[in-house]
Amino acid sequence: MNRALSLTGTLLRDWLRNREAVFFALMFPLLLLVIFSFVFAGGPAEFELGIQNNDVDASGEPTELSATLITAIEETPPLEPEQIERETPLTGDTNIEAVTGHKRVLIIPDGFAEQVRASSARVRMAVIQDTMNQFEGDISADQQQDIQAGLDAFDTDQQDGPDSGPVEIVLITVSDDDAAGAVDSILASVVARFNARSIGVEEPTVSLTAEERGQETLSSTDYFLPAFIVAMILINGVMTVPSAVAQFKRDGTLKRLAVSPLRKHEWILANVMQQSILAVALSLVMIGVAWLVFGVTAIPGPLAIALILLGAVAFTALGMIVGGVIRDPGSAISLGGAIALPLMFISGIFWELDLMPATLQRVAEFSPVTHFHRSLREVMILDSTSGVTFTAVLLAALAVVFLVGAVSLTSWQEFE
Repeated sequence: MNRALSLTGTLLRDWLRNREAVFFALMFPLLLLVIFSFVFAGGPAEFELGIQNNDVDASGEPTELSATLITAIEETPPLEPEQIERETPLTGDTNIEAVTGHKRVLIIPDGFAEQVRASSARVRMAVIQDTMNQFEGDISADQQQDIQAGLDAFDTDQQDGPDSGPVEIVLITVSDDDAAGAVDSILASVVARFNARSIGVEEPTVSLTAEERGQETLSSTDYFLPAFIVAMILINGVMTVPSAVAQFKRDGTLKRLAVSPLRKHEWILANVMQQSILAVALSLVMIGVAWLVFGVTAIPGPLAIALILLGAVAFTALGMIVGGVIRDPGSAISLGGAIALPLMFISGIFWELDLMPATLQRVAEFSPVTHFHRSLREVMILDSTSGVTFTAVLLAALAVVFLVGAVSLTSWQEFE
């Protein structure tokens, strides 16, 4: 054990002398922290939207109802609408992005106002008819006859009017517009409010209020911080370590170590301890930068530090396995990336699991990274220990299995 501790100190000093290793080990997690914090903590998303209003009066001005709809869209915070000239061609085969400069365009058709009025009147007449049917016993025969006569007269007048169906406004998007679904949902809510007002419903029967709950002292960066720490540990352990081990094998360092009193398990243990110490140190550096730049207040306690250590040991041991079976450093990085990147992307580090297909969500539950990230978030952000015991046991078990695997698979001629 003394040899392992001595070698750990040597490895740490060697790492500090390697300026490139220090630079990339520090800069990658810090860049991840800064970029994601600015992207996701910069306020609500805004979506550009082109609007072509073809419903104008004789003087070429927008009709009152079409202007009202556009005003409602303009007053919806996530949308940034911009008017498009009516002369701009938007036929079926038109590349709207090339023609208008927008990935999504809303088209209001000619006759919009006239058809809205006709449809609204029909809805109101249907409400009157339904009300009369419900209160039939309370209305005299003469009153019923007068109301029915009015309804029949309305039906007669509407026979020569616009079509009875709802007027269609069309949202055109391009195939690579990832925000199309969000914009469509926002516009649907605007249209729903417009429809209610058009038939005289000033106060809806049901309203939805959105509230954001959580600790007021925590920022968006606080919530992302556990994900950055997990990503850093995973990349350092499964991508950086295999390359270093493969390099030791290529330049003959392992052969020279094998004929020394140092045992294979001591060398592997020293590397794992070195990376675990670095993981904690880099986590503290990230938290320090986040505290200075973004004002985070989520500070890891003893339990969070223990989880970080367990995760570092487990994923560093996995990296030792990869480095033990691969001789070429470039191939070791590639294989490590083939393991680390899918684990990150299906484990809810960079986006919520709810955004992924149901099949991937089920797969994610089998990923140790999912539980590592979830538990670190519980401890650091939610001040909870829910599921942390299971995660700690899982990481500890994986650490033991991977350490045994690293010892078994690393080629080493022990000194006798």
